[in-house]
Amino acid sequence: MRIRTKISLLVITLIVAVVVSITANLFWLERSRLRSDFSARIDALLEGVLRISRESLSAQDELMLLSYLKFLMRDYPEIELAIVSRHGHVSVLGEVKTDLLYRTLALTERAAAQYRAAGTERGSSLARSEAQASIPPGTLMVQLGFSKAVLAGRVRQAQRTLAARMLALAAVGLLLGVVGSLWLGRLLARPVLSLAAAAEEIGAGRLDTFVETRSGDEIGALAGRFNRMALRLGELVRFKEDLFGTLSHELNTPLGGLKGFLDHLQGPHAAADPRKLREDYQIMSESVRQMEVSLQNALDLFLAGAPPALRVESLCLGELLAEAMRLFAPLAQTSAVALRGPAGPPGLRVWADREMTRRVFVNLISNALKYTPPGGTVTVAFEEEGLGVRASVSDTGSGIAPEDRERIFTKFYRSPGPGGAHRRIPGSGLGLAIAKKAVEAQKGRLWVESEIGKGSVFYVLLPKRGEAA
Repeated sequence: MRIRTKISLLVITLIVAVVVSITANLFWLERSRLRSDFSARIDALLEGVLRISRESLSAQDELMLLSYLKFLMRDYPEIELAIVSRHGHVSVLGEVKTDLLYRTLALTERAAAQYRAAGTERGSSLARSEAQASIPPGTLMVQLGFSKAVLAGRVRQAQRTLAARMLALAAVGLLLGVVGSLWLGRLLARPVLSLAAAAEEIGAGRLDTFVETRSGDEIGALAGRFNRMALRLGELVRFKEDLFGTLSHELNTPLGGLKGFLDHLQGPHAAADPRKLREDYQIMSESVRQMEVSLQNALDLFLAGAPPALRVESLCLGELLAEAMRLFAPLAQTSAVALRGPAGPPGLRVWADREMTRRVFVNLISNALKYTPPGGTVTVAFEEEGLGVRASVSDTGSGIAPEDRERIFTKFYRSPGPGGAHRRIPGSGLGLAIAKKAVEAQKGRLWVESEIGKGSVFYVLLPKRGEAA
């Protein structure tokens, strides 16, 4: 059964229960009110008879009372019998046709009017004899007999009218409830169906599928999270495509160079000069190292969710920086960039993982060389600072805008060139993100200070011992 049908059935059941309960209670209350109204109507009739009886007794005019009773019996068919007794004389109006409900009024010439209600179902002859036997001298007694059948018929008629009204209201309420429940079921089920359809589209590979969010309730929040998930999936797929494209470019370039060098060394024109051979081998070694860095960056990206395994030890920072600089010396020479350093106190040691720290500075020096134009300078230095050692890699490139200084540490981000122009810089855009992660894993800090047109300085602060820098 669909969720829309379930919701509609549930809401309809609740509405039916509420409408039936309310209708039953209203019918019972209205029936009680009708009975009270009929009783009040009889009391009002008796009040009128009492008033006329008082006037008739004061004027010593019994005909006035009898005329009023005839008028009353004509207008109110439920009054079948009227008995007037005074000084032993009994006047009877009407006749007994059904069971009667009697009400009796007694007035004396000296006392105030009294009202006494008595219910009896006896016939008129018994009522007359009883009235004659119990009337004190100088008392006027009026006895009215109300037809139970007529009263019950009036009550039934009023109840039928009331029931018809209640049923009409209940039908309208149920109709509105059914329509509302169907609308509510559709309203609640529509976003769920949209989510299901969108999930199917994403499962088919169409990652640009989104769900419209119009409500601010839980369904709207779910749709918003779904859209964010779809957006993130699309970004991850694009990141993967960008990564593979970049790695393909970065691996193909050094592989092409290696192939050219190998073909040259195997050819008849191979250089016999040992110095030239060493330079060729050095360039090939540099190409292999660049491939290693690119592949390692890619592996670190895919293993970003796993904590890195650290092998911390006491390292001589100057030696580690010199090793990283020797790796890029040929590249700096061919790029016409001066690579200076490392400048700092000899023998200064840090507490860090050797390979992870070497990769941090390899990435920083590589980035500095990429963004430094020919004729520029890249300087590597280090110094002691508090409980740690601060190393710096500075360049004389175009600098980084203030709004980009935090973004450059995110994966695949490339800072734009001067004026926002796009720059074709080799690399995957992973180096700084991985370097920052590696430094923070060793309880250190990595940050940048830069000024547009004056270059950038990247700082790495590492602990001297097993303490946070």
